[in-house]
Amino acid sequence: MSTSDGLVWFKENAAGNAFEPELTALVARLRPDSTPEVVAHDGPRLLTRDVGPRLRDMFDAGATEPSWEDVLHAYGELHADLVSAAGDALALGAPDERPERLPELYAELAGRDEWYARVVEAADALGDSVPVGVVHQEAHDGNVFVRDGRPVFIDWAEASVTHPFLGPLLPLRAATERRGYEPGSREVELLRDAYLEPFTRFAPAPELRRAFAHAYLLAPIGRAQVWHRILGPLAAEVSTAHGDPLSAWLDILREIARGDVLLGAA
Repeated sequence: MSTSDGLVWFKENAAGNAFEPELTALVARLRPDSTPEVVAHDGPRLLTRDVGPRLRDMFDAGATEPSWEDVLHAYGELHADLVSAAGDALALGAPDERPERLPELYAELAGRDEWYARVVEAADALGDSVPVGVVHQEAHDGNVFVRDGRPVFIDWAEASVTHPFLGPLLPLRAATERRGYEPGSREVELLRDAYLEPFTRFAPAPELRRAFAHAYLLAPIGRAQVWHRILGPLAAEVSTAHGDPLSAWLDILREIARGDVLLGAA
């Protein structure tokens, strides 16, 4: 909406995502360069200033900057900095998806099926070199905007407290599709490495890549949980009308586990 003080955006969250306004305000205090400026928030309601053009629209118009490498690196830097905010975010009601809870969250949606042991194995294999933090899990090119040449990440309803390597699933897919890369190729690995570089403050790059492989399998749990929060309280036909995304994400996890979905394709 237009105001005498410029363009602002209003959002009111459903009950399952009512944590977003306070979480957005928290992240904006810590990293104002990478988040919208919060004008006001009250309960599930959030008012933010306009942050510039959408990255998708810029790419569609032929822009090449910021590049996907720049976006993924900035995204990694943001997550590396937000490990300090994990406790505060949990206190605000952000979803708790820390690695030790991921098998439980998977079982909540799918039961202890034939893939449950693989989920337990992957969660254990993440290790503790990289701390948990506030992780934005839907940073595709529709949720990334550009202000003063830098990427700005909106929609923190799609965030949780988890391992930072569960975040890049969607931006890697968006970048892979935009560039026309083959999933699993060296080009996609370099995009992954752009995200991982800021985490070398915690561990060497080879260790980060090993952890990332396990996190990539686990990331669909967070995506399924987002839809569970949104659609769970509603009638079953509502989920069906949206293509049953909860089941779709669980299927993607199984496809990653089987090796049918490679890096950049999920």
